[in-house]
Amino acid sequence: MRRGFKTEAKRLALELRTEIGLGAHAPFDPYAFALEYGIAVVRLSELDGAAREHFLKEQGSALSGALIPDGTGAVILENDAQPLTRRRTTMCHELAHVVLEHSFGVSLSDERKCGLGGQQEEEADWLSGEMLIPHDGAFRLARANATDERAAQVFDVSLAVARWRMNHSGARKVMQRARAKWA
Repeated sequence: MRRGFKTEAKRLALELRTEIGLGAHAPFDPYAFALEYGIAVVRLSELDGAAREHFLKEQGSALSGALIPDGTGAVILENDAQPLTRRRTTMCHELAHVVLEHSFGVSLSDERKCGLGGQQEEEADWLSGEMLIPHDGAFRLARANATDERAAQVFDVSLAVARWRMNHSGARKVMQRARAKWA
């Protein structure tokens, strides 16, 4: 990840949240954001074809989402058979590629990776994490000594995303140092 990107992503995520009327302490709505940016979202269940059934299996992880070029814009295809918290994470990841103006053909996301790879993936992962749980939101939760489960509930994300953001945002580390200093 390029130097300074995490700081840039922190600022950018707050700006993006402001564009759809959110502060740092509310769940991010990727569908409202896509609408604001004119990005169509197509659910896999809305499509026809034999391959659709393969991807719609309840626990199917072959496809979480796809970012598809559409003229000068993009369309996001989402696997609506997956849990909503997973879909929101996939949506934010694909939206981050758009916001960061990454060059792409078709970007497919499965359970573990996205098709673009490299630095663009690291940037999209980090920005989507900031969109879902901004540093300021993580800091407030860390100050309240909130569990990962509470963070997941407050920001309407999966436990895995909440754990990742609470551990990697630096908020808990800052609070641990502050508490140690005051003790």
